[in-house]
Amino acid sequence: MTDRNDLVEFLKAQLAAIDLEEKSYGFLGGRFLEMVIRGEAKLPLDRVEEVADLLGCDRRKLFRLSMRQFYDEDAISLFERMFWVSDEEQKWLDAIRSAEDGPVAEPNGTARRLLRALVKPQVPA
Repeated sequence: MTDRNDLVEFLKAQLAAIDLEEKSYGFLGGRFLEMVIRGEAKLPLDRVEEVADLLGCDRRKLFRLSMRQFYDEDAISLFERMFWVSDEEQKWLDAIRSAEDGPVAEPNGTARRLLRALVKPQVPA
């Protein structure tokens, strides 16, 4: 586990770019975020999306910085290799899941060929 300096600096920079007085920011307007910035508390991983949305910053970057409060770099790299999906890949997964009523089955040969045809860019004739 590493120190939280990168996370704190990132949060400070993002907070400087917004006006907390402008509207209610819930979690951001409370004392807990002040404690995170002072290094007295950790940013909960389940609040990262909310905080990123409120700050208007990159969710993945904030999540990665927040993970450093709990895990070392080797563990974070392992998580990224095992679980990270790009936004584009997530859209494909969402489309596939929405087309199926239940659990998605393993693709057969026809499905793989069809997917390759869909993904490869078409060259105009």
